Amino acid sequence: MATKTIRFLTVSQVQRLHARFIAPNAVPTQPNMLESAIHSPMNMKHYAKEEDVFQLAANLAEKIMKNHSFQDGNKRTALLAADMFLKINGYYLQRVPFAEDTHNKGLANAHVAVVTNQWTVEQLGNYYKSVAVPLGPLTAEVMEYRSSATEY
Repeated sequence: MATKTIRFLTVSQVQRLHARFIAPNAVPTQPNMLESAIHSPMNMKHYAKEEDVFQLAANLAEKIMKNHSFQDGNKRTALLAADMFLKINGYYLQRVPFAEDTHNKGLANAHVAVVTNQWTVEQLGNYYKSVAVPLGPLTAEVMEYRSSATEY
């Protein structure tokens, strides 16, 4: 059975998201933990045969949050990474990153629920699926991330 091609973010792409939205000059305090988090969804696809992009995005977010690779902003970075992962695969979570609206507050609360072990990563993936919207025309930013993402 053929598997569908999914695009995966690279470590440098996640670092770029963190620098753009969280801390411009920050570098991971634990680079190996960041690398582990970024590769986790690809391993999940390969070994567990997971092809649900929402579950893969949730896995990525959970690993970024719990591996705590950055000094600050790990939950926000996890949300940015999950959103961009979904964008390069045809969906989005946030129309405007970190906008003060009930939609984004729900996403932030979901991430806190995962970090505090009130939710499982599977519940987070189901939540993503329930709030994600199919991506319309691709922006230049999404096209750039897609072109340098890892396809598997």
